[in-house]
Amino acid sequence: MSFNYGKTLGNGLALCVLAGVLNGCANTGDLGKLMNTLNQGTQKYDVTYLKQTIIPGKTTKGQITQMFGAPTNEELNSTSTSNESNWTYEKNDEGLDKYMKLAHKYVSTETSLKMYETSAQLAKAQTVANDVSSVTGTKTGQSQTQGSVLTIYFVDDVVKYYRVY
Repeated sequence: MSFNYGKTLGNGLALCVLAGVLNGCANTGDLGKLMNTLNQGTQKYDVTYLKQTIIPGKTTKGQITQMFGAPTNEELNSTSTSNESNWTYEKNDEGLDKYMKLAHKYVSTETSLKMYETSAQLAKAQTVANDVSSVTGTKTGQSQTQGSVLTIYFVDDVVKYYRVY
């Protein structure tokens, strides 16, 4: 792969992200939809969604696996007499973030820096879009509270409780 081809590919990726941001700024509600499309599975970090989906004392590990896939980290409490364990899902290890980390390995330092800068601008645009929708009263209930880490605590393979932060 020649240097020019890699540079063109990196610039094309940055341009696509920028186009998405500009499109989102034209209609602030669409920016959230765009990001959710790029980050499939991010609903597992949405408190409203989790309240509707995970029922402590009923939801099992098998159901969690079907809904969210394999966890980023799995821990077993070996001192517990009731077979306690917890699973952790981290947003930065999946979706668009996962692919961006991978892309940084294969592009030039200059392109990598441009990608970081574009990501920062995208985060700022999301913050502005959220502020605008709060002021105009168009913020939907589903975009209220999100975290970047979900930890689910189990007892005997059934959800005891969960935390999002």
